[in-house]
Amino acid sequence: MKETPTRVLLVEDNIADAKLVQEALANAAGHPFRIEWLRELPAVLEKLSRVKYEVILLDLTLAGSQGLAVFNQVYAVAPESLILILSSAEDETIARQAVQHGADDYLVKGHVDAHWLPRALYYLLERKEIREALRSSEARFRAMSDASPLGIFVSDG
Repeated sequence: MKETPTRVLLVEDNIADAKLVQEALANAAGHPFRIEWLRELPAVLEKLSRVKYEVILLDLTLAGSQGLAVFNQVYAVAPESLILILSSAEDETIARQAVQHGADDYLVKGHVDAHWLPRALYYLLERKEIREALRSSEARFRAMSDASPLGIFVSDG
């Protein structure tokens, strides 16, 4: 069980959808989440310029800005955060495009519940830890290889 809460920024302008997400994460067993909720893109961008979040749950249809423009602006100020797109069924194509542009995954809002949302976040966080461990391991191997006066032979079998 993780003791330190994962910092989550929920970007959603629909009150009902935001409450569903908050309730789903509030009751997550074994993994605490600390959720902050913002409804407008300018406030989100300002907050992200000051505060780092491990996870951003991002709706791409906000008042005044929609689609990939929302994702691109958020990603530009928080590239180290995991970004999970919250999409309506009608906007699933745009959500897939956001994943191609760097979002970590997407969920269709009608399928977000107290079981699947925490589980999706858990797997995203775990995948990020694994990627970071792999990068660290590769850097150590590269440093050993560069420092070695002898060649290193690597074989697959």
